Amino acid sequence: MRRIRVIALLGASILATPVAAQDMPGTAQAREEDGLAVSNDIVVTARRREETLQDVPQTVNVVTSDQIDKLNVRTLNDIQSLVPGLTLSGGGSFSTTATVRGVAFNVEASGNNPTIEFYLNDAPISSNFLFQSLFDVGQFELLRGPQGTLRGRASPSGSITVTTKRPDLTQAGVIMNATATDTHAYKIDGALNVPIIENVLGLRIAGVADWNQNDRVRTIRAIDDPTHSLDPFRSTQAIRASARFEPADFASFNFMAQILDQKNGNYQQVQSASLVTGQPLTGQLIRPYDRLAITDLGSRAGQYQQMYVWNAEFRFAGQKLNYTGTHNKQDLVSISDNDSADYFAPPRFAVRERTFADPVGNRQVCSGNQDGLRLSLTNGEYYQCTNSLASRNSHELRLSSDAPIAGIFDYVVGALYDKNTNQNYLTQETPLLAAPTFLLAVNLTPIISLSGSTEKSFFGNLTAKLGGFELSGGLRHINYKNYSSISVSGATLNDVTNDDKATVYTGSLKYKFNDSLMAYALVGSSWRPGVRVVGNFSARQSARERSFLNLDPETSTSYEAGIKASFMDGRGRINLSVFQQDFDNYVFRGPGVYYVNYRALTATVTVPEVASFNYVAAVPVRVRGIEGEASFKITPNWGITANASYADGKIRGGTIACNDLNGDGIPDANSVQPTLAQLQAAVGAGQNVAQCSGFRSRANLTPKFNANLQTEAGFKIGPVDAFARGLATYTGSNDGDPNNSFDDVGDYTVVNLYAGLRDPEGAWEISLFAKNVFNKRVVFAGGGNFGVGTAPETTTLTTLTFGPTGQPTGSVSSSFSAPYYPVSILPPRELGISMRFAFGSR
Repeated sequence: MRRIRVIALLGASILATPVAAQDMPGTAQAREEDGLAVSNDIVVTARRREETLQDVPQTVNVVTSDQIDKLNVRTLNDIQSLVPGLTLSGGGSFSTTATVRGVAFNVEASGNNPTIEFYLNDAPISSNFLFQSLFDVGQFELLRGPQGTLRGRASPSGSITVTTKRPDLTQAGVIMNATATDTHAYKIDGALNVPIIENVLGLRIAGVADWNQNDRVRTIRAIDDPTHSLDPFRSTQAIRASARFEPADFASFNFMAQILDQKNGNYQQVQSASLVTGQPLTGQLIRPYDRLAITDLGSRAGQYQQMYVWNAEFRFAGQKLNYTGTHNKQDLVSISDNDSADYFAPPRFAVRERTFADPVGNRQVCSGNQDGLRLSLTNGEYYQCTNSLASRNSHELRLSSDAPIAGIFDYVVGALYDKNTNQNYLTQETPLLAAPTFLLAVNLTPIISLSGSTEKSFFGNLTAKLGGFELSGGLRHINYKNYSSISVSGATLNDVTNDDKATVYTGSLKYKFNDSLMAYALVGSSWRPGVRVVGNFSARQSARERSFLNLDPETSTSYEAGIKASFMDGRGRINLSVFQQDFDNYVFRGPGVYYVNYRALTATVTVPEVASFNYVAAVPVRVRGIEGEASFKITPNWGITANASYADGKIRGGTIACNDLNGDGIPDANSVQPTLAQLQAAVGAGQNVAQCSGFRSRANLTPKFNANLQTEAGFKIGPVDAFARGLATYTGSNDGDPNNSFDDVGDYTVVNLYAGLRDPEGAWEISLFAKNVFNKRVVFAGGGNFGVGTAPETTTLTTLTFGPTGQPTGSVSSSFSAPYYPVSILPPRELGISMRFAFGSR
């Protein structure tokens, strides 16, 4: 069992004076007055050189360490309430999603080739490493639009950078934070800073312990039988060590090592079908805010992460040489209840623990007590066990001008090497029935999915300044190789190798009318490797089916124009941009589609059944949108900021996998699981899945319009400072999946309020907060407003037929649908207290 002991985490309180982000590449710096950032002084290195945010000719959103602390942002998912148009979800398992500018990234579809690239301390990193508890963070930054000619990897829609705080070389210090809420969520984190050799060598140790009840959804079976009650939870422990070494003015080195251990358990929440369809009630009434599930176990998962990032910088002869490297690896184990409709309900069977092994190397795939995650199962049900191992190594060397050449030119040239490997070991269980109510056996199907990729790329960018004009352009050449293979019960199902080459570009023109007004235009292209989707393990995949599992590379071209203006000596600013992006072979992943799955019972025997899978398709897409930001400092102690984003992505034709039982070429509305005979007749002999051509719909199923409003006011109460803060997040109405009339969601606004006291010198702060203070209630279909949940919870059953000798001669596939639909809800009101204590360096 691996455990982490988090050190330096005794005591709790909150620092009054907001912490400015650290002055390392990729971070923002802001001058603060009474906790309010002066926007014109925010400095970013989005273009690999220091410049104010208002001078960067592209849309950049910055969330500082100060905002993260003041607004009680506890995970990366919480950042989306501060950045409109950005949707983030995941962290509890290997699956993560991120959406910006009307297009989505799903790690299960795109792997390590996201539409949004993720960075930690300037190093590209797999998204799941960041979707965890935030602690000792210097800054979060979202660059919108195509990236890749200045650093890292090419990405079509933007990049997200998270930087951690660096050691202070001159002053020792301790900072500690704690949060507790009425929802039984508890978090404590802190950092210890030690300058070992003043101005030369420093060390910073940070850690976090975070525990909560996840979404607080529990199984309804606990009402009848408390012995089968497994409460939802999420537990995270992590420790990070950072070293900073500056032996000379021209050389600096930074190193960060982090270990994280997380375990979680959750259930798929449901509501009665009568509340969805309006039909008469069947079974026990379950309302959305009852927070109940019908499965016994739900899902349990644990992940163990190790990550290392190192940076080096050398300055010489007016030039700057940077090196960034990273090594990280992750071990994920999970188990999920496949009996979604709870067909195998009581009577109960003896509780036991289950261990599975793959046929290669006898590696444990899922065990009853792996990595401290106890999995107590009942043998009256069946599950899917997964063990995923992922590792990544990345190295980037970058040479740039330290000062403009001839006072006009800035340049960046560099090279990147990035290698990923992924090993996924799964064990699927299939219940084999001798009669509809008699469980004969549970068949175990071992599945191994192996994949890897290597990218070698070279990039360069040149910027020229002439008077008020600035012209910039860059190129990146990419050489990308990848392989993937899947074997089921020892037989190879899909083995694909690709060797791709591509070149992308960016260009921008900027004109600065004066110190307060700038206009710009930006064009850029991008490229993503074709995806190899894992999750369909049918032993007889058809050619049509594989066309929705293996896609060609995606390309896109983006256009953006905008203005950035400040007024009243920097007290206010207004930024506005419009954009259009055209995709070819955009990776579209829609809701689940029913298909004929051939499950391998043995190496020679397969049985057909109805299953559901979220296929992908390569389709043409156009996205258009507008983004805006405005802020104003009303008084020295009171400021307000507003952000808004609108993005509409539309599929402009193409062919997708679909539910089309009537054969009209149009996706069926509100489709429910068909019988095997119905599905085989509809999809055609040997095709396994239906397809619809000329498809035109939304490219992304998240809301088109989002906005937020932030404000803070400070004032004196005797010897201490008092403050009040507010955050209002507006989400526009959303139709969701056009073929699911049950998942439409109206617009809504969530308001968070904060108030507290702080020491004028920044030694402590205490704050009370209320999130979703008006307890706004919103119900989403499935696991959020992504179009999931078009049908009730269903369990597929396989009943064997026997010959005269008593040996199986065939099977009959059927399904059992429970009178409940999957659902999720907006988190209800949460009341809490947060505290910080600090002295010395922060």
